Amino acid sequence: MESQVKQPGAVELELNTNYVASGPRLVDAELFPTHHMLRSSLELSAGLTNYLEASLYVLGARGSDGHSAYVGNRLRLTAAVPADFGLPIGLGITQEIGYSRPGFAEDKWSYELSPMVSARWSSLSFVINPSLERAVGTPGPHSIEFEPKGKIAREFGDEGSVALEYYSSLGPIRALDPRSEQIHQVFASFEKELSHRWEFALSFGRGLTAASDRHVIATRVEYNFGH
Repeated sequence: MESQVKQPGAVELELNTNYVASGPRLVDAELFPTHHMLRSSLELSAGLTNYLEASLYVLGARGSDGHSAYVGNRLRLTAAVPADFGLPIGLGITQEIGYSRPGFAEDKWSYELSPMVSARWSSLSFVINPSLERAVGTPGPHSIEFEPKGKIAREFGDEGSVALEYYSSLGPIRALDPRSEQIHQVFASFEKELSHRWEFALSFGRGLTAASDRHVIATRVEYNFGH
């Protein structure tokens, strides 16, 4: 959820995990329940130019029954206006194609387009991501899903920050789902750069609707290989 890209030649490995301490036990006939599910993603990303970054990641999950499973893969390409352009705000756009195994997502293949707008004032930063997602590769009409995200963060000390993050899935953009079927989640997060190569983040999430995961604990570990 950033409007910046890595420097050309920079390579980073990132491990994200989240545990759903309390979530829906029965979603529907097509999706697995997320209650007590441990989910993870391993992402490899690289800066291609001063305005372009590519990422590839694999997803996995461990259900409440103790069984682990491969979930899918995603490929992301991010473009951003370089900082040396001197714009008062940050601008970027992300395109992502994803594959998910049955039971973990409504669609086997999906495409996501996500504009990014960011701003900074002193130690405060703001990011808005009005994401749009659509199923691809299957017959029949498909609606465009509206999934806006946002973040406000305050930096402190040496490369540390605290933030509030918002994630949602509101349904088809032409006719949004009823609020009870929408997903709204708020996360309180802490991030700290441990060295010039390692960064750690911890966050606690709260779902605001019945369709959301109610309580989530998430971590992120990043390793920067450098140039």
